[in-house]
Amino acid sequence: MDLKEKIAANFTISAARYDQYAVMQQQVARAFVRKLADFCHQLPEGPILEVGCGTGAVSCELVTSFPGRELTLIDLSPGMVAKNRQALIPLLLAGQRVDWQVMDAETVDIQNHCALIVSCLTLQWFQDVTGSLSRLCAALAPGGFLFCSYLGKQSFPEWQAICRTLDVPCTMNRLPDSQMLLDTLHSRGYSASSWSETVEQSYSTSLDFFRSLKKTGTSTHSAGHRLTVSQMAKLLSSWPKDHDGRVTITYQVNSILVKA
Repeated sequence: MDLKEKIAANFTISAARYDQYAVMQQQVARAFVRKLADFCHQLPEGPILEVGCGTGAVSCELVTSFPGRELTLIDLSPGMVAKNRQALIPLLLAGQRVDWQVMDAETVDIQNHCALIVSCLTLQWFQDVTGSLSRLCAALAPGGFLFCSYLGKQSFPEWQAICRTLDVPCTMNRLPDSQMLLDTLHSRGYSASSWSETVEQSYSTSLDFFRSLKKTGTSTHSAGHRLTVSQMAKLLSSWPKDHDGRVTITYQVNSILVKA
């Protein structure tokens, strides 16, 4: 099984319980939707594409805010697409056009077509982030927008710090560099801006943090590195706790807005 198949399989396994455990992801989705409202009135004519539609946190907003638009919702995971469809069907108006597809977003190859492309917490799973982002920008109609958020490389500072202290490998996946993405987009003539925010999530224990990764399908190791049993035990037992006995995990959520 290759990496893409593992990613899809893990998200499919977690689809039924995803919303129960995806606290951080839902918080980011709510902020994403609020920001979308700032510029959605400027969209040109044309369809909307959501990349990595997941269980529907953003899709529900697209369906209700753009009832007259053709929507295409894609995800690598069949389970996520099925869950998304189940969530959205009750919201659709008569004649509203929504197309769900199990599809690798990195294979999107259309030109000058979409009024809006959105992607919430998906880019960090791309194998070719700059190339795929450029292809998505090429799919925008003149005056169209691409709006995406993703985990940045400053995420999980607590995890990185304890691994340095204990001299054990940090198995977090490599995350995108915003400046590199911006430089690439600007070099190709796109008007792009970016911003960053931090989101903190509290867990009862460090083990609960790692369990949440598994339960939301986000535990796939892109580089294939895994700790030994003894290394993992050492990591869990040494993880610093807050004053209330819990652990805090910090996520860096980066956003990019592109106008064609």
